[in-house]
Amino acid sequence: MWIPYPLISLVTRLPLTLQGSCPLTIRTRTFEAASLLFGSEREAIDVFDSVKELTVATSVTQLYAFYYVPNPPYTANNGWSLYSVREEFGRMGVGSRTKAWRFTDINKDYSFSPTYPARLVVPTRISDTTLQYAVKYRSKARLPVLTYLHWANYGSITRSSQPMVGLTSNRSIQDEKLIEAIFQTHWSPESRAANIPVYGATCTNLIIDARPTTNAMANTAKGAGTENMDHYKDAKKAYLGIDHIHVMRESLARVVEALREAEVTPATPGAGDDYTLDSMVAPVLDKQALRRSGWLKHISAIMEGSLLIVRNVHVNSSHVLIHCSDGWDRTAQLSSLSLLCLDPFYRTLRGFQILVEKEWVSFGHKFLDRCGHLSSEKFFSAPVENIGTGGGAEAAQAFLASVQNRFASQNHLKETSPVFHQWLECVRQVQRQFPERFEFNERFLRQLHYHLYSCQFGTFLFNTERERRVGDSGLPPCERTVSVWDHFNSAPEASLNLNPDYDPSLDDPSNRVPKTDMGVLMPDPKDVRFWNELYGRTDEEMN
Repeated sequence: MWIPYPLISLVTRLPLTLQGSCPLTIRTRTFEAASLLFGSEREAIDVFDSVKELTVATSVTQLYAFYYVPNPPYTANNGWSLYSVREEFGRMGVGSRTKAWRFTDINKDYSFSPTYPARLVVPTRISDTTLQYAVKYRSKARLPVLTYLHWANYGSITRSSQPMVGLTSNRSIQDEKLIEAIFQTHWSPESRAANIPVYGATCTNLIIDARPTTNAMANTAKGAGTENMDHYKDAKKAYLGIDHIHVMRESLARVVEALREAEVTPATPGAGDDYTLDSMVAPVLDKQALRRSGWLKHISAIMEGSLLIVRNVHVNSSHVLIHCSDGWDRTAQLSSLSLLCLDPFYRTLRGFQILVEKEWVSFGHKFLDRCGHLSSEKFFSAPVENIGTGGGAEAAQAFLASVQNRFASQNHLKETSPVFHQWLECVRQVQRQFPERFEFNERFLRQLHYHLYSCQFGTFLFNTERERRVGDSGLPPCERTVSVWDHFNSAPEASLNLNPDYDPSLDDPSNRVPKTDMGVLMPDPKDVRFWNELYGRTDEEMN
């Protein structure tokens, strides 16, 4: 059984049992557990210490991706260049189907917006000078830019961070002009004078604030906040009430806790017993505890928000601007799930990879901080003192009283959250509801979750495009590490991830007649289930 060190989340060493064996339990971030029994305490301590030593990394370059050389070499080797901004937005019709949007290289050296991609797409009417002013009004300089232009109309999805409104109710004329221009991209610049709409529809332009209303308002005290809609004409505001990263972290922790409670554990040995397979008992998974975790409720909220966006773009032919606080967690979840439903291309293997590169990797989801690759969440617990006489109950006591060595500040720990994992679970819900509409299978999503934490590839190791493409010294990381997509696109992996039920004819443009869904999926946010395969359980156990 192979366990890459970065996958280890908890190592527990229990005291010597009455019968003289010393148990060590290793738990992983892919929800597996392995128990090892040692004949002597010295051996157990030795293994415990060496695993601890090898698991804890203090710099990114110590991670496996920087040493990994595939052997034999992968047949695919274009993973790092798979996503091209010009190609992808060109595919949507930027510069051809509509002249209302343009590319800008204002961020080519990442000094304009350090956490944004180098190349951005903005309304043609807005000059780079206007952008230089507008950018100051958005948290972390993440101003509204295009992320999707709908194939069926000129509806768009843009994304940003929160505005810096503050207690003094600041406003920015440039920000207002930028958003007004975004919401008027149905008009082509040539026809502005004649005021003839290129495409007519009941416009319900939306600014989506992913946060609960109270959280959005509370941010004004920190100098940020949410848009005052008096200044944003022809648009409505919607709050989605999706909780922040700390709530999500706690929620998944409760799911993990419920799974742990139901692990196959050695029964409390009697006088003559020892830990044998016969004494293993598997308790039943507590479904109430799973429900109390709130995990499915959160998944449902993200799906509900995405459905609102999909409807507004596809049915109302309108525009949506999405933001949360910083625009790299909830915003990424909502935009990428909406794109997956709106455009069949993103449901192909290649399209899905481009979607992840675009919405998550290039737009600056903080993979390094959220995944805690640098040991922030790796716990090693050993008994406070040797309880030589202890049975199972005392061993449990010892664990509860154990010393937890954490190799990072509490602050570092607070940045971790299963944001990308949670989005994969949302994708799984849609895939389960529409089994014939995805070129890839459930295994592909599960493998992606595995490699989110395995640190074998460079794709999910950094917080920003700049860190990957420029680096701090020497060769950039994208030249020193392998892309995860080269792994997925090479044999034998490529064939293992195909969905046998996939029917591309359902999404074929020539078949897009009104009576069908026209290639746009409208998932049911109430139909959510635990992704049991991910947790290594049966559907009956979890749902």
